[in-house]
Amino acid sequence: MSKNLFVLVDASTEIGSGHIFRCLTLSRELKTFFSKIILLTSDESKPIIENIKLNDIQTIHIPSFKNLKLDDYTHEFDEIKKILLDYSEDRNFLLIDHYDIDSNFELMLKNLFLKIFVIDDLANRKHNCDMLIDHGYYKDLGNRYNKFVSKDTTKLLGPKYMIIRPEFRKVNKKNFKENHSFKKILITFGSVDVTNECEKALDALCSLTEKKFEINAIAGSYNKNFSYLFKKYEKYDNINIVQHVKDIEILMSNSDLCIGAGGTTNLERCCVGVPSIVTIVADNQKEGISFLSESGHVINLGLAKDVTTKTYLNTLKNLDSKLLSQMSQNNQKLVDGLGCNRIKEEIIKIIHSA
Repeated sequence: MSKNLFVLVDASTEIGSGHIFRCLTLSRELKTFFSKIILLTSDESKPIIENIKLNDIQTIHIPSFKNLKLDDYTHEFDEIKKILLDYSEDRNFLLIDHYDIDSNFELMLKNLFLKIFVIDDLANRKHNCDMLIDHGYYKDLGNRYNKFVSKDTTKLLGPKYMIIRPEFRKVNKKNFKENHSFKKILITFGSVDVTNECEKALDALCSLTEKKFEINAIAGSYNKNFSYLFKKYEKYDNINIVQHVKDIEILMSNSDLCIGAGGTTNLERCCVGVPSIVTIVADNQKEGISFLSESGHVINLGLAKDVTTKTYLNTLKNLDSKLLSQMSQNNQKLVDGLGCNRIKEEIIKIIHSA
């Protein structure tokens, strides 16, 4: 009898591609254990999915969960039930990574799937699942989901369960000396960058006439300002602006400092050991980035809407190489890159008990 893993996840030019990428990373870790991995995603994900090499991961498009009325999942449930008819003789499991889904729909889905695994980082709604994964770093981490899941739910919480691509384990980790000269800077604000943080950071760096950094800026795939940014800074021979990077982990490991957003990529930078200046570009990043900053893992500039070129400039002028070197060491201890292996072991345990 075949074992299949269905993955219910969305991406869009509005929410970005982070959810898709972390699900694909975990799915690929599990690929040898399952007969098939099938992505269930809405049409809104198509532009992003088209740019991802899925190899033997199948994609099925389903209705969007966006703007659904509370508890009104009947149509979506029927669509998934119809899809499952082709797999009725198999053992089917489900991984969910979706902010618009809560315990109400998960309870319905339990009629279709043997076990349900959920990835979340909001801790703002109840879940009816067998496993809850949140690789964020928060105060009172162990109790974060106590009121949102059953006592029987397996909770995998914290950076030791960081879903990170295996490539990040293979690159050379940073080993800064206290007097290290920070010359190479990486700027990356995800695939969208709605508030144009990339330009603010670049303008700040260009204002530091007493220093000349080697700058790589990734203005993501859906950054509407890419052409404008490329033209604005093409006169600078020390600035390289790109949209697509195949080996971002290598680019990170070759950088002395990163300026970026507070999402999943932030913990990838921790794994490599690159110290970061971080701007909060989404509400769900506030709590985690604030605690990472308090704990000495990042320099937090606050909400993107409040951050200006001057904010970046003042921060860059006051960089302390000793502080950044210590931050690099702390980050590598926080994220060791083995999270997917740990999650895989726990998922296999649950499946064997089904």
